[in-house]
Amino acid sequence: MDVRLAKTAGFCMGVRLAMEKVLTIAEQCGGPIYTCGPLIHNRQAVEMLEGKGVRNLDEHPDACEGTAVVRAHGVPREVRGALRSRGFDVVDATCPHVLASQRHIEQFTEKGYTIVIAGDRDHAEVEGLRSHAREGCAVVGSPDEARRVPLEEPVCLIAQTTFNETVYEEIAEALRARVEHIEVVQSICRATHRRQEEVLRLAREVEAMVVVGGLHSANTRRLAEIARSSGIPTFHVETADDLDLRALAQFRLVGLTAGASTPNWVTRSVLQALEDAARPMPRLRWLAWCALAILTRSNVYSAIAGASLTYACVGLAWLDVPPLPFVVATFCYVFAVTTLNRVSPHETDARHLPPRVAFYRQHARPLAGLSLAFCLGSLLTLAFVEAWWSMGLLALAYALGAAYSIRFVPQRWRRALHFARLRDLPASKDLLIALGWTVVCVLVPSMAAARHAMPAVLAACVLAFALTFVKATMMDLGDVQEDRLLGRETLPILLGEATTRWLMTAAAAFLAVVLAASAAAGATSPLAWALLGCPVGVLGALWLCRHLITGSDVTCVLAADGALMLAGLVALAWTCTGAA
Repeated sequence: MDVRLAKTAGFCMGVRLAMEKVLTIAEQCGGPIYTCGPLIHNRQAVEMLEGKGVRNLDEHPDACEGTAVVRAHGVPREVRGALRSRGFDVVDATCPHVLASQRHIEQFTEKGYTIVIAGDRDHAEVEGLRSHAREGCAVVGSPDEARRVPLEEPVCLIAQTTFNETVYEEIAEALRARVEHIEVVQSICRATHRRQEEVLRLAREVEAMVVVGGLHSANTRRLAEIARSSGIPTFHVETADDLDLRALAQFRLVGLTAGASTPNWVTRSVLQALEDAARPMPRLRWLAWCALAILTRSNVYSAIAGASLTYACVGLAWLDVPPLPFVVATFCYVFAVTTLNRVSPHETDARHLPPRVAFYRQHARPLAGLSLAFCLGSLLTLAFVEAWWSMGLLALAYALGAAYSIRFVPQRWRRALHFARLRDLPASKDLLIALGWTVVCVLVPSMAAARHAMPAVLAACVLAFALTFVKATMMDLGDVQEDRLLGRETLPILLGEATTRWLMTAAAAFLAVVLAASAAAGATSPLAWALLGCPVGVLGALWLCRHLITGSDVTCVLAADGALMLAGLVALAWTCTGAA
């Protein structure tokens, strides 16, 4: 069985904006936070929001203070006034497309039109739309209903933004046959249109479809209906646990898509489950895969990559220090700081967590204990070789790394400053990782060297910063929704995926120029010529992550850390062959 993933699967713009508003409020607001009904129709995302203190107002009818967030579907107009009268600070997270539909209804109502809404009568969005029309407003869900509904000309037809586009056109034709003066508003959002078109196209190419998303999500149900209407078996699941793998095993080619409110890690877990079922591995291979999963999710693989980078930087900068103590110190630093930040107390407590997050929650205590032991061990290692200044700088790096997740801004200043800790600053994760690794991989061993050439040290800093920056950002590209739900403001969130990919490519190109120029000028070790393979490796990893690696977080980590491992292997081969 082969699996084909739809390109449009995942959060739409309206859902993403609503999530960002709520998460920003959760980070900065000290009072209780409520949403008017579930913010979006996805149980896993709502569970994570509940872990951050965001509650459904429907479940707390007596609440009368705090912040009330109008959900992405919108609410009836009278609800906003009622919320304010109860003492809530109201924040509007309604999807811009829904707001546009509400304005269209108001404009046509003022002109005397009878409003007909194509949609689900009991859907939250439709309830909100109806409140902007007069009492004669009608809701229809099919062409048959459109032929029977009482009408008074002129008529304005408008659709629920996630409505089936084909059915909407049929409803419009049914109304045109009945009334002469009718205005049809194209209110189905473009994201919905693209998803539905892609599902139709994909359904013609595969033998079965799997649609991932909330069972109560209207847009996800529409995708499943469209797939079924094309005559192929369709499976609507919320998580990988709901898959009927025995039934799916009979198909050679399966399509996979997800609703606009489905987090990407849920879709990826379903994809991984399908691929695992499609290609059952021999026991030895399965054990190797499990070992890789533990190495990558526990940060051991990344720590090895950091140690490899240190070895390359020591050789590139011509540092007259024994590399082993500093390689060990970097390994300990990367493992300890990354692990401690991941196992630090989190508000989120949901059942369906991203795989790496679930791993840390499950093994939090032993990982935290091991991290603290590594902190101490790395400092003792540098003390053993009497690298006192290096040990002091490493201790400072540990302190700054540990401070990343600590809320040090007083509560009363958080709303004005828009952050409570370093991790709340835009793009802080990617830049601080790159800066911290550069300090440990280059500056810590440099301080122990009896002599060093500043141009060579600067070239090594560029190597370390560029490779770790690209590594961190590459991981973020696959975790945009996970990062936002966990409160991490990364570069892909801040700049967008296209701009971020361009920036990573530019970083690789700049690294290649620095390595070639410094080697040609004799400012660094000739090893710089061999390390030109690292920028090429970066570009290759970017291409792999974009075109081939779609499912497992394990393969994403292997690719992201690949360029760092390559740097260490190149430096080791250079040393072993006597080229140094």
